[in-house]
Amino acid sequence: MIELGKKYRLKKIKGFKSSDNEYYKVISFYNFDTVICENACGERFVFMKEFLIDPDKPDEIYSDLIFERKKQ
Repeated sequence: MIELGKKYRLKKIKGFKSSDNEYYKVISFYNFDTVICENACGERFVFMKEFLIDPDKPDEIYSDLIFERKKQ
């Protein structure tokens, strides 16, 4: 369960390499599935809850989001 005031990392996207291990603190709930977060530098971001790693499900580190690359 995502809670106000706690810090979370973002889920990874399969096939997409990223070294982002930054934590984001939930500062507000926008609606039932979206949160407003702040990083250590004070920058604010909007994420869907499903993209944050839920401490109740720590093994679910990958997002269901799929990127498709088109060849030009």
